[in-house]
Amino acid sequence: MVGMVGGEIEARRVQRFGRSTLMVSLPAEWVKEIGLKPGDTVTITIDEDKSLRIYPAFTKVEKERRMTLRISKYTKSSLIDKCLETAYSLGYDVIVVEVVDGYLEEEQLKTLRGFVKELIGAEIIDHAPSRVTIQIFVDPTKHSISGIISRMTNLIKYMIQYLGHLVSERKTHFVDEILELRRELIRFYMLSMRQTFLGQIDRGYARMLEVKSYMLPRYRSIARSLDLIGEAMANIAIYIKNLDPREFEEVSRKISDLKELLDLFQVSLERSIENIEKTNVIEAYNTLSLGEEFYNHVTRFIEKHLKEDSCKPYYQTIREIIEILRRSSMDLRVITSVGFDLAVERAGGIIDLSSGEAIKIV
Repeated sequence: MVGMVGGEIEARRVQRFGRSTLMVSLPAEWVKEIGLKPGDTVTITIDEDKSLRIYPAFTKVEKERRMTLRISKYTKSSLIDKCLETAYSLGYDVIVVEVVDGYLEEEQLKTLRGFVKELIGAEIIDHAPSRVTIQIFVDPTKHSISGIISRMTNLIKYMIQYLGHLVSERKTHFVDEILELRRELIRFYMLSMRQTFLGQIDRGYARMLEVKSYMLPRYRSIARSLDLIGEAMANIAIYIKNLDPREFEEVSRKISDLKELLDLFQVSLERSIENIEKTNVIEAYNTLSLGEEFYNHVTRFIEKHLKEDSCKPYYQTIREIIEILRRSSMDLRVITSVGFDLAVERAGGIIDLSSGEAIKIV
């Protein structure tokens, strides 16, 4: 067995103890440093590479990640907010904000409260005029990566459904619902950034997220693509809301085709996400074309409808909406491509393309 003491590697011989038990002694320096005694309990975890990790049961396995953010009363709130968001996504557990030349200004306090309100698991645990301590409480067992991806997908699905009602029924209050769903999507996107980062630096954490640590960057790519798609849907809603009644009336003649595009996009997205959790390489391969097919649908829409309207006052707005959808097809391509990678990885090193559906692919 190979062990580590103070960064050095040791080799220890495995010995037999009884008929069926193998035994290896623990490094004396480590036992002394930890304070381990006969009869104490240790926790043993098996890593993905089959190596073992041993932890004293009375010692916290994870080290608390702390960040101290020293600011001036003149520091811009936007800079503070960006630092807080980044600390959250990098897995810091405690963030202490200290003012070095006075007290927290009103805008700075609003920023801190907004940060805690908008991000999952963030709480203010200590609050003084010149110092605020924020603790991040996130249980990895309750927020698996696949669960986060599923939640983000559902939020986008609801956004698309509201968009469909918006373009067909002209009820502008649906825009507020779409923007609220967008805010919720951002919360889960930020959580995905945090979880995937922590899983990369701690394989035990990745195991609790129910995914192999080396695959986490791919899930991160999926989450980023979903975030961009959600942003696109919110922007479309705002464009439609800003049309004046006369322009909206003109546009409504093309609404059925626009709604058809939205419905097609929703179906394509759902199929793409469904396949990222499957092991069937052929099904994953068949979804690779979804992004390209949607791109072609949008292109045909432009050729069919927009060229004749190039002189209309609403032309630029509709053109922007359609281009947003066309760009979203690229994000769909990322999701399907990563889904194929995941299916290949789950195949376990053996992929049979010699029969069945595989040989029917043209």
